[in-house]
Amino acid sequence: DTSRNMEFHEIHSTGNEPPLLLMIGYSDGMQVWSIPISGEAQELFSVRHGPVRAARILPAPQISAQKCDNFSEKRPLLGVCKSIGSSGTSPPYCCVDLYSLRTGEMVKSIQFKTPIYDLHCNKRILVVVLQEKIAAFDSCTFTKKFFVTSCYPCPGPNMNPIALGSRWLAYAENKLIRCHQSRGGACGDNIQSYTATVISAAKTIKTGLTMVGKVVTQLTGTLPSGATEEEILAHSNIRRSPLVPGIITIIDTETVAEGQVLVSEDSDSDGIVAHFPAHEKPICCMAFNPSGMLLVTTDTLGHDFHVFQILTHPWSSSQSAVHHLYTLHRGETEAKVQDISFSHDCRWVVVSTLRGTSHVFPINPYGGQPCVRTHMSPRVVNRMSRFQKSAGLEEIEQELTSKQGGRCSPVPGLSSSPSGSPLHGKLNSQDTYNNFTNNNPGNPRLLPLPSLTVVLPLAQIKQPMTLGTITKRTGPYLFGAGCFSIKAPCKSKPAPQISPSKSVGGEFCVAAVFGSSRSWFANNPGLKREKDQSKQFVVESLYIISCYGSLVEHVLEPRPLSTAPKISDDTPLEMMTCPRASWTLVRTPQWNELQPPFNANHPLLLAADAVQYYQYLLAG
Repeated sequence: DTSRNMEFHEIHSTGNEPPLLLMIGYSDGMQVWSIPISGEAQELFSVRHGPVRAARILPAPQISAQKCDNFSEKRPLLGVCKSIGSSGTSPPYCCVDLYSLRTGEMVKSIQFKTPIYDLHCNKRILVVVLQEKIAAFDSCTFTKKFFVTSCYPCPGPNMNPIALGSRWLAYAENKLIRCHQSRGGACGDNIQSYTATVISAAKTIKTGLTMVGKVVTQLTGTLPSGATEEEILAHSNIRRSPLVPGIITIIDTETVAEGQVLVSEDSDSDGIVAHFPAHEKPICCMAFNPSGMLLVTTDTLGHDFHVFQILTHPWSSSQSAVHHLYTLHRGETEAKVQDISFSHDCRWVVVSTLRGTSHVFPINPYGGQPCVRTHMSPRVVNRMSRFQKSAGLEEIEQELTSKQGGRCSPVPGLSSSPSGSPLHGKLNSQDTYNNFTNNNPGNPRLLPLPSLTVVLPLAQIKQPMTLGTITKRTGPYLFGAGCFSIKAPCKSKPAPQISPSKSVGGEFCVAAVFGSSRSWFANNPGLKREKDQSKQFVVESLYIISCYGSLVEHVLEPRPLSTAPKISDDTPLEMMTCPRASWTLVRTPQWNELQPPFNANHPLLLAADAVQYYQYLLAG
């Protein structure tokens, strides 16, 4: 798991470049690494105490004159969900233990009756994810703040997918409540191609043959009739079930009331930011961008990923707007999504599947087609160029969009109305009238909605199972002449026994994060890093860690489409990717443990001290 807590980017007090903080879970414990800008990996924590399902280093909480941190002297804190809890009597994976990395003692244990699937945290709350339930605890006192019991079940790999931003919490709701439904949401159908049609037809034929086979085997007595009755009963229950898949609810963790969060026709909308349909299938994974205004969602099929812009209203969620900016099309085959990561400027999204492939998509925070002008600059550019503004094209585009009645997709076959999804409630034309009578034609929560853009991945990076010619040292090494040479593993060689606990069932777990390049150190170990060296890259490097403990830095180089006859601002993009450096971080059985209490100069303690110091300054 790649930690993306911005607070722990203060490990180096010089304030230069934040290090990468990586956490690896094993079947016999866990490990924490730091990789500073110099590229030399440093082990921060290592322990062996049975399988670990989830672990998070908790960021320093947000304090004020009215709110004090009860555990300030114990931080940094490590939250762990392991097979055997501190009490020893609870069922496996049913408690969260909070350990102090400063003193080594356990400061808090939170018990549950059902298994825990994941942990999330920010400056305000600690979120414990259970099956179809969510429990949130205050980050200063770890007392229960609120809980949700209406989550839609997901088959996996995320049994209960949620997204936690700096303030908002998004989860999959099990029903759509019209009175709370926000404007907008998912628009249009998936991309229909010849391949998709053929695959769909093949699946239909296979399903029909399977049904015939079951009937025949049941008649001949080779299959117990009870099994078929259970299947029929299960199908009938699904038909009668009132649960609706693909619905997302976003709540404000600051303003939501304490106790149970209930989205129903009888409940008020206090704390509910948005409530909208995102997919027709169950939600599989979702993530906020660093600003918390964009939400990327995926369903269980894994064909398309949706990017939504959340525009809130202070009154109620029904007045909020959810703009469907992008549909990121991965492919026609099914795949389970396990990880989503944004670049820091929110112009790139990486979606990783359980096949070990990471798909790199270009987007804009404000929508629109990615092109040379938007993604070949080291900085984010405005939505309209100077030429488009001076020529008055912005006003012309707004007028055309309003005449067409809202959202117009540039892709044929996609819905051209904001109610393209069957789950959508029709938008009232009175909204447009009110918009102009109030002399506010630029209100983004009202019509016309922005157009939907379909984006294909510019790069698909497959993480290898093994890396050839790996040295024992923890520093980076270069692949020969920039070539990614991978030796085929010997078939007779048994699989490594020390492997992370989640690598089961042929699934290949990876996690990705963007960061500044660290491969320069391997090229020039004796040179000092120039301040302007990182600015020559348009895109940050992409770091992908696999479940076998290998971290690879990939350099991404977007460029104009090579087949374009003429290069202009609107020219489409293509991307070249190249692996530059690798770190082998998996530990061996002979590896010594590294447990707290730590010295005062330990990087995690220095980071916590720096963050807490600034928190107290901000709180006055």
